[in-house]
Amino acid sequence: MSGLPELTLHRRPIEQFASLGLLGPGARIEHRHSLPPARIKLPPIAAGRAFLEAWQLRELPDQDLWRANHYDSYAPPLFVIHQALVHSSAGIIAVGDQVIAETLGQTFPALHCYRNLARGIGLPQRPVRRLAGTHISLLAGGEGNYYHAALDGLARIMAVPENYQAAATGLLVPRGGMRQGELLALLDLMPSLRLIEIGREETALVENLILPLSVTGDAAFHPVVSDFYRTITTNVSPPRGRLPRRIYVDRRASPARPLTNESAVIAALLRYGFEPVRLETLSVADQVRLFRGAEAVVAPHGAALTNIGFCRPGTLVIELLMDAYCNWCFRHLAGLMQLRYDCVLGRARKPWAELDLGFHRTSWEISVNHVVAAVAQHLEHAAAA
Repeated sequence: MSGLPELTLHRRPIEQFASLGLLGPGARIEHRHSLPPARIKLPPIAAGRAFLEAWQLRELPDQDLWRANHYDSYAPPLFVIHQALVHSSAGIIAVGDQVIAETLGQTFPALHCYRNLARGIGLPQRPVRRLAGTHISLLAGGEGNYYHAALDGLARIMAVPENYQAAATGLLVPRGGMRQGELLALLDLMPSLRLIEIGREETALVENLILPLSVTGDAAFHPVVSDFYRTITTNVSPPRGRLPRRIYVDRRASPARPLTNESAVIAALLRYGFEPVRLETLSVADQVRLFRGAEAVVAPHGAALTNIGFCRPGTLVIELLMDAYCNWCFRHLAGLMQLRYDCVLGRARKPWAELDLGFHRTSWEISVNHVVAAVAQHLEHAAAA
């Protein structure tokens, strides 16, 4: 390991690199290919439509997205970078003195050990780990969150052709990635791929780096994401005992976005056969079995809904959303996986004038009657079909 002096990297979007050529001693980037985009049909919103038309909403990433009947997927590009500087478990990547702007997503300076500058970022002086040979980066920001670790990170392996995987000797993954070890074991990767964990404070110089940039875009999931779910589902053995067919994802143990009347929601849904489940107590394999066998899922918005990708086509998913944080990523995922989707809105308990970056973690409440009505409407429709 050799030392890295304090380094200033200038932010540059990745599409601008192609015309720059060599950016440092032996450093260069090559765009090998991009997967074609796809148009994904979105499931209609039935019960939730009344709220969405009448209430003031704060939608992410843009307003009025709920009206869309489709999305156009991201087109994942694949790059090979020679002499790539890779920083942190978030996979911030630089070529020469240029940092790839897209690799700064879901990163935070204090957490991932860099400084924001006017035109780029600064890395501290510290030793650099040298990695000879060819490695694939599945590093991504938000690695402590199940959704980001699984879809922004590990799912990118599905965009790497088998011949590229065969040419690689290492797979770069974040140290401490949420449920990462369990997911990787179920992906049945090539045995020649050695797992190399990168910590938040680490910096590595990689001789040849294969970089699948993203398969999610901004919740614009590419169809290879469905391959990620399908591969994992195939490698999970069938359940041995009874599993609930109607599940409610219980978030009462989570400090983020506490639903203040969640206990009342759970009690009301019991008479419709919904059983509360706390996913933090289950292995990933057990979560796959649970969602694969479900006919209906009700859940407040949260990373646990990443698991709806394991559901069978046609499964009903009803998401409970806060009016000040309508994030449609799981409606998009439901469309990709051909699920039935609906939502019910509740209200944030803080005035919107206090909106800040952490607002999405605030407490909220929802009408139990509205939740029950939406569930009953869908169950009656399914029974009559």
